[in-house]
Amino acid sequence: MTRGVRQNHTGVFVAMGFFVAGLMVFLSMSFRADNVIAASFRLDDVQICEELDDGLRPVNPGAVLSGDAKQACLWFEYSRAREGDSLEILWNFDGRAIQKDSYRLQEPEGTRAFYLLRDDGTSLPGGAYTVSISCNGRERRLERFSVEAVSGGLSGEPDEALD
Repeated sequence: MTRGVRQNHTGVFVAMGFFVAGLMVFLSMSFRADNVIAASFRLDDVQICEELDDGLRPVNPGAVLSGDAKQACLWFEYSRAREGDSLEILWNFDGRAIQKDSYRLQEPEGTRAFYLLRDDGTSLPGGAYTVSISCNGRERRLERFSVEAVSGGLSGEPDEALD
């Protein structure tokens, strides 16, 4: 009689093992950032440039902007957003936060552009910059770029850092 009971328990344990393994596979797939099941915000294309053309596409994108650049533009295409998702764009110069932009998304996919420029309209100072894109408090992308130093020109600090 004990032999039959052991065989029943073995079948239950095997069935539970398959159930747990299946559950783990499903959960691991649902947490992948690019998986449809997760319906997670996705950045499809990210570019740094000085300006956009008439079709709102980046002009001469790249990681190094000219020394006389009056602005830097962060341009990106996104998808899999939910209405009301919150974007935060944080610009840094030489490791200090200098500008923060926030935006609530209304569409599940689209294109956005954010600009860094000085209040007085002068050129951006030469040096190292970063800009991060966060959605709902989670950083999704960090882009590094620089502005060439202008020899013999003015090298000023950007507008005051964020506190």
